[in-house]
Amino acid sequence: MSTSQTGDELSRRLRDLRQTAGLTSIAAAEAAGIGQAALSRYENGRFVPTRARLEALLAAYRAPEEVAERLRAMVDDLRAENRRVVVHRKNAPAFQRRIRDIEATSEHVATFQPAVIPGILQTEAYMRVLTASADREVADGVIAARLERQKLLGQSGHRWTQLVTAGALLWCAGSAATMVEQIDRIIEISRLDGVRIGVIPARRPMTVFPLHGFDLYDERAVIVGTLATTAVITESADVRLHVDMFTALSEAADFGDGGRAALAEVRDGYVADAR
Repeated sequence: MSTSQTGDELSRRLRDLRQTAGLTSIAAAEAAGIGQAALSRYENGRFVPTRARLEALLAAYRAPEEVAERLRAMVDDLRAENRRVVVHRKNAPAFQRRIRDIEATSEHVATFQPAVIPGILQTEAYMRVLTASADREVADGVIAARLERQKLLGQSGHRWTQLVTAGALLWCAGSAATMVEQIDRIIEISRLDGVRIGVIPARRPMTVFPLHGFDLYDERAVIVGTLATTAVITESADVRLHVDMFTALSEAADFGDGGRAALAEVRDGYVADAR
């Protein structure tokens, strides 16, 4: 059986078990201790549950053991098959659209970037600088898809935690004027419902040292980009490493008014440079 067929069967059987148990999606999610949105994604085949969440659902549904064993095997097979998917840069516009779809079905997106502004926060001018060396058609496709993704900011049902370092803010993309506009945009976004933006100031003592930026989606998947490729990681142990790293980084960041003050300080420096 193909991976696609296995995923279809898993989502169908989870839905059938819930209906047989006489539970609404709200009641089932509450009984299993998971979010209703997460349950919907499992039943629609958009995400594969972890073994722990599967066991919680099986208990809530009082699933027969032979059915439970079949579903456990499906989950193990699907998560092994989808452990890492690497997408090359030449498919960048298509991959931006894929990220958009992942974000649209995620309750919480958490991002850490040590060298650049996170994509969901970037202005078009900033994006133009980052894609200046790319083929124009490819760059236009990436920018259009990234701007489309930003429409989710502030919408109900979505939470965003975005972490940047002072170094990312001080890496001047193109011109001081571009950076002033960019930082103003970050400050504006920081006031939207469901959005938290943290800044890790320069010289703040640190005990963790990530070697790259990454994006977390509901603690189920991680996207890590390199110069040549981008990897989507769903292996639970690997995702947990990034969750723990993000937690430690968040503890070192300034949020709310403190984060906005740090952003304004960097912005004022760029304003002085632009004079």
